[in-house]
Amino acid sequence: MSKVILHIITKLQLGGAQQNTLYTLRNLDSPYYGFLVAGCGGELYEKAKREKGYKFRVCPFLVRKINPVFDILAFFWLFFYILALKPAVVHTHSSKAGILGRWAASLAGAGKIVHTFHGFGFTPLQPEPVRKIFILIEKFTALITDMLLTVAYANITKALSAGIGKPQKYRVIRSGIDPEKFEKKAKFDTIKKELNLKAHDRLVGNISCFKPQKGLFDYLKVCNIVSRQYPDCYFIIAGDGALRGALEKKIKEYGLGKRVFLLGWRSDIEKIMTGIDLLLHTAYFEGLPRVFLEAFAAGIPIVATEVDGAVDVIKEGKNGYMAPAGDTDRLAKYTLKLLKNENLRKEMSVNAKKLFKKEYDIRHMSKNLNKLYIEITKGEKNE
Repeated sequence: MSKVILHIITKLQLGGAQQNTLYTLRNLDSPYYGFLVAGCGGELYEKAKREKGYKFRVCPFLVRKINPVFDILAFFWLFFYILALKPAVVHTHSSKAGILGRWAASLAGAGKIVHTFHGFGFTPLQPEPVRKIFILIEKFTALITDMLLTVAYANITKALSAGIGKPQKYRVIRSGIDPEKFEKKAKFDTIKKELNLKAHDRLVGNISCFKPQKGLFDYLKVCNIVSRQYPDCYFIIAGDGALRGALEKKIKEYGLGKRVFLLGWRSDIEKIMTGIDLLLHTAYFEGLPRVFLEAFAAGIPIVATEVDGAVDVIKEGKNGYMAPAGDTDRLAKYTLKLLKNENLRKEMSVNAKKLFKKEYDIRHMSKNLNKLYIEITKGEKNE
């Protein structure tokens, strides 16, 4: 029997799905050994190339945007690669790689097929006909998938309500982090030092790629409301992407050039997370953001939109507050409430750490995935 576990992901951007996939491959239990296929580029691309614990191959045709020619070429590339490799498990991530990879694996006769929904290819931002097509594709692809994993229970509810897969195929394995990086507060909030802020200045943070789904224009709208009522408050966004120019224009339009800092991609998220006073997350849809777990480990309260995985982990009034996506007035109200009430922030900080669960630890995630691979390849039960 093959001992190869093949992971396929569209692009190695600096995101939770990508970071967790690399960690999983580095920590496969013996006798399994890992292979990774991804498209070109991304912030983690060079890191994956340097890894010694697994073998990395680039599929040059695997791109994020729909491209009929490249997508057909990517499918055949994956089909012949899987046919030659004969993996025991093909584990796919992200929408594009999830569809192409699972069909290539099925037709090439791979052992078992697993897919993790870190989010969904169908979104509320799409026109209804497009959304229905993506749902239909996911429905058919679920038929050839042995196990469907999600990072939040809310994701299972969403998938089943759309008719994707059967309940018995689903299992939750949380996206994980290393809590030890975030458990100790840095001496005098180092990110504030970097930005030349005073110790008493309040700092609101957002850590996101610059994509429409992250609702960053809503974030800036909240920044505008809050800054008018709380002068000693500053705001950061750690991340980057295609929307940077439009966000810079909006910051200028609001007159927030000296109040909002765009930090770009950062590898020192623990430095940022331990230096902010609260995390403001404005996404329109999500799986389970790793930044939530990082905030909890650091004792940082969260104000977030009430979407997908947020509902699983935010306990209203205990470790954070939630508002409907797009409701910038309520998001601003909760942000101001926390900024103005230091005792409430401290109470929520303590609660955030208390509510951090073992299942949020990346080592626990890796252990569960290793058990899953044994279960589906050898028929052993995963406890």
